[in-house]
Amino acid sequence: MKTIIYWFSGTGNSLSVAKALAKQCGDAELIPIAKAVKNPPLSAERIGLVFPVYGWGPPALVAKFAEKLNASPDAYIFAVVTYAGSQGGTLAVLRRILQKRGLDLAAGWGVKMPENYPPLGGAPAPEKQQTVNAAAEEQIGKIAAELQRSPRGRYEKSAAVWRMLSRVIYPLFQKNVPRADRSFRSDEKCNGCGICAKVCPVKDIEMIGGKPKWLGHCEQCYACFHWCPQKAVQYGRSSKQHRYHHPAAELSDFL
Repeated sequence: MKTIIYWFSGTGNSLSVAKALAKQCGDAELIPIAKAVKNPPLSAERIGLVFPVYGWGPPALVAKFAEKLNASPDAYIFAVVTYAGSQGGTLAVLRRILQKRGLDLAAGWGVKMPENYPPLGGAPAPEKQQTVNAAAEEQIGKIAAELQRSPRGRYEKSAAVWRMLSRVIYPLFQKNVPRADRSFRSDEKCNGCGICAKVCPVKDIEMIGGKPKWLGHCEQCYACFHWCPQKAVQYGRSSKQHRYHHPAAELSDFL
């Protein structure tokens, strides 16, 4: 059975999940959502969506892609979301989006991954990262095994309180995300390499006079922050957050 797995990722957490599932699914193709959203490919028998949780919901780019997803009504569609705290109502939001297109989210899972959100302190120490990633690897194996049976109506849920809060938090988060890039800056370590602009999935960064300028339509994926080779991209006043990318991800995956 042909499988297309669409992925969105800033640090490689979700990409690592997509890679592992593609490997275990057999006949699978990996397609970045940042490219597919402009020209959605033709449908497949089985379609996977793998992405991180932002504000207890799907990233804006993922929601936009789901709204135009090319799929037949009988296609098997599944989702795997990555999160550090709680997935909130992410799968429920995605399911509602797909239902408006006459599509069904057959199954959905969550995978806990290392925190990497600078406003909340950024990534944990390497030892903690290894522990979380090891547990995630085990969870991904279980998901892959379940996918072999193509279950329907199988939705991993978070606690009711988080699902309720996501109904309030998610719309507010989405409203403020594009302008949140006003807190980004580059410091004296910037050498004008332009990596930040190249890894941005929505072309929100323009190099002007050898320095990055954020343009006000950010996705808050923090790829620019985490992949800067000089650690010159800063967020807010602090410059002490750990940079992070998943060990299974490489810079070339994002360029």
